[in-house]
Amino acid sequence: MEMIFRKLPDDHHELEVRDRRGPDVRLAARPTGPTMPHDLVHAAVESALGITDGFWGATAEGATFEGFEPVAPTRHRRSGLKVLRRKGDAVMRAELCVNWAYRVWSGLPTDGRGLGRRLLDDRQTALASAALDRAAQRWSEVAEGEALTWRW
Repeated sequence: MEMIFRKLPDDHHELEVRDRRGPDVRLAARPTGPTMPHDLVHAAVESALGITDGFWGATAEGATFEGFEPVAPTRHRRSGLKVLRRKGDAVMRAELCVNWAYRVWSGLPTDGRGLGRRLLDDRQTALASAALDRAAQRWSEVAEGEALTWRW
């Protein structure tokens, strides 16, 4: 699967996902965030930690998430929901792990009310942080109007 993150003006980006089970999909322009697109954070952390059943693993299998639209018209709009019903718990666990890793990497609080327990050990945290360093560097090198391609 190939994810194409295009950098747009005013700290926005769009995303196109190709060569997955199911139709190619795109995510319309949205704010990028303080460092890089959230979905790029997922790609970096899930790859580094070997999470194959998280957000990107489910997407590769044909899951569709809110905001994603088919690049070309298709009749099979609900098939992605079946994948989510089967993989939902794993996707949610990956979401929590990625968010934890991002909080650590960003220097945000990791303990306190509402943050829950630590989800990654020291080795996993180090792997995720190094992957986020590399992804942030790659994103910073993308010029406005250009794209970063990530292969899953």
